[in-house]
Amino acid sequence: MNMSWDHRMGRSRRRAAALTLLVVVCLFNIVGYLVYVQRQFYRESTQNLLETYEQVNKTFTVFAQRNWNVLSEWGNSLQEEADETAIRASLRHFNREKTTWRYSELYLFNESSQYLKATGESGEAQELWGAFAATYATGRSSVSSYVIGTGERRVVFTVPIRPVEVSGVTYTCIAVSYDNATLEEMIGGHAYNGQSDCYIIYPDGSVMLSEEPKSEIESWMTNLFDFLEKNAKVDADSFAVMRENVRSGGSGSTGYRYGGKGYYLVYQPVGFQDLTIVGIVERDVVDAGMRKIQKVTILLLLFLMGSVAVAMVRSVKLDAALEMEEKENALRTEALERRKLEGLANTDGLTGLLNERCFNSTLKQKEEARQPFALFYLDLDRFKPVNDTYGHDVGDQLLRAVADRLRSCVRSSDFAFRIGGDEFALIVNGEVDADGCAQRVETIKSVIRQPYVLDGRTIGIGTSCGSACYPADRADVRNIRILADHRMYEDKQKQGSSRRQSFALE
Repeated sequence: MNMSWDHRMGRSRRRAAALTLLVVVCLFNIVGYLVYVQRQFYRESTQNLLETYEQVNKTFTVFAQRNWNVLSEWGNSLQEEADETAIRASLRHFNREKTTWRYSELYLFNESSQYLKATGESGEAQELWGAFAATYATGRSSVSSYVIGTGERRVVFTVPIRPVEVSGVTYTCIAVSYDNATLEEMIGGHAYNGQSDCYIIYPDGSVMLSEEPKSEIESWMTNLFDFLEKNAKVDADSFAVMRENVRSGGSGSTGYRYGGKGYYLVYQPVGFQDLTIVGIVERDVVDAGMRKIQKVTILLLLFLMGSVAVAMVRSVKLDAALEMEEKENALRTEALERRKLEGLANTDGLTGLLNERCFNSTLKQKEEARQPFALFYLDLDRFKPVNDTYGHDVGDQLLRAVADRLRSCVRSSDFAFRIGGDEFALIVNGEVDADGCAQRVETIKSVIRQPYVLDGRTIGIGTSCGSACYPADRADVRNIRILADHRMYEDKQKQGSSRRQSFALE
């Protein structure tokens, strides 16, 4: 009997030791998993941020080039005028575009800091010289900024012209200035639903302009490097690398803490004047979806560890067959939960459409397989007024209704995504020609603009849509995405212009 007791005690001790070892191994794996996931979060999140702000950068570059092109045309036109009266008349004529372009001032300038506004006002303003220094130093078009007396930033697009004389004063530059707040509204991408900061800075960190509404950093900030150095907790080595990369025109990312929160910061060159675009987003905003999955995974691991521990304790009384059955059940449960997690990772929680993570993965897979497809980028028009007027609940209902309609626009073999906010994308498999794309764009826009009845209210919205075909339009999916987004922006601009024209006719 003692031998039987000793045998049972020995077996119990062995099982307890095995259980203890299992707990230690599981905890070690969980810690390793957390470290690995944290690194993956940073790598994937910063890469996605770089791609997001590349689109914002593209929008700014297009906007700057359009301003320079118009100013060049106006400057050449002034050369053809015969006298001072004709020049002033031309300036007044050009200034009629102020409502369309939404600039603050149109004026001529010279190296003596003398100016002539399109309204006829003239004078001397030494404080403006800094905004024109780059143009006179290089003889090329440039963009710069200055701060007016109220503390507001003005952004100036300048173009050198052949000398024009008015009232005995010779002017050699034409320029338009914008309120920074107006530029934020016109070209800001409102990335991550406005929960981000986006700046264009000089090599020394001075802010030239902001492209997103301020959400995290105080509006008085004029030099990003000085602000971070004085107010944020940032790794000294990564901060030094960022300074050097910005000076040399490089790109990269870093992280910092400010106000008890963690932030991602990414930067990349604009492409002219040694300017750099910087995007800043709170980590929880970027990682929210992935962190939910991480928490669920850890809970599942703990659940599985507890299940195995219970199975080991019960195995003292159960035979080998029952023990094997319990293990098989645990494995089936793990497989089922894994499939659920995979579904959660690729699904937008609000609309049930596929999410941006799945969108990026699908594009990558199709590029690797060289499978042709058509990409449609959509951005809802007039959604924000609906949200502001009726509240987020109605806004969420509207997004779900839009998602249902988008599903009807594609086949079961195609894909529908919600990229974020009121942005959506469709991938139609197979080769689609330009006429087919144009026809489908009109179909999509027609379906979306049909009235919605939500909570007894009839609501009308529209959508801007751009398309691109792979590989017909571009040989890689990154440029396909940029092209579709650019065409969507052109469609939005075109619709805005059409509405303005219709208002003018009325």
